[in-house]
Amino acid sequence: MIAPETPDLVWFKGSDVIRFLEDILSQEIAEARPDQVLRSLLLQPQGKLAHILWVLRGQDQVGLITDAGRGEDLASFLGRYLIRVDVEIEAYRSDAWVVVGGEVPDPGTWRADGERIQADISWRTLPRMFQTGQRPDLAVMSYAQYEEARIASGEPRFGVDVDDSTIPHESGLVPDTVDFTKGCFLGQELVARVDSRGGNVPKRLYLLELGEIDAAPGSVVARGGEEVGKITSRSGPFALAMLARGVASGDQVEVGESYVVVGAVRS
Repeated sequence: MIAPETPDLVWFKGSDVIRFLEDILSQEIAEARPDQVLRSLLLQPQGKLAHILWVLRGQDQVGLITDAGRGEDLASFLGRYLIRVDVEIEAYRSDAWVVVGGEVPDPGTWRADGERIQADISWRTLPRMFQTGQRPDLAVMSYAQYEEARIASGEPRFGVDVDDSTIPHESGLVPDTVDFTKGCFLGQELVARVDSRGGNVPKRLYLLELGEIDAAPGSVVARGGEEVGKITSRSGPFALAMLARGVASGDQVEVGESYVVVGAVRS
């Protein structure tokens, strides 16, 4: 099936592109293969989230895939750091699609055949392929179906579950997106400091399987009758909730008058 939304792709091209992005992104890309897909974060200088990314590592070009509608902001953000480097920024403006489910031919990689691009951007529990060119002859998922799959995979949506005030460790994405051996990157000081303290943060995103419990985004999550957080997104039986320090995976919490076991967004 085809996803009801398509993320934005922004290309970075030039002889300095690898060095430029290596100094900024949280993921190690200099040592990656030219056909590799990686997950990364773009952080603000203070260390909080700016973009959640998929990185298409090329030879003298790198594609950054960000949330739908956020490509222009990504290009503008990184454009401020183009000082005496051979790097050009170009938004991809042709047709693109995300195919959900089915087989991923080459996991963890991307390839270009002329103007046609295919990239593995699978979630933890759901295969996804970013494709450009001719529209696949497939039905389009409903937004509710797509949200349910996203939430079940523990994937935060920027502006809903996380935002520019979120510390990376709160998102649950750090294990997949940050390389602590690569050296400095934009916002690295905060991330390294939190990690050195065991990843302790004021709150953290968790997965809740609510079943038939009536609870929408904004609903209070409590423990022992005291509020510990709120649901940030919900579709079908699954929800994501940002819960306070002291709550852990496996704990029992209260949503309304029902009890729910807290699940981790990353195993």
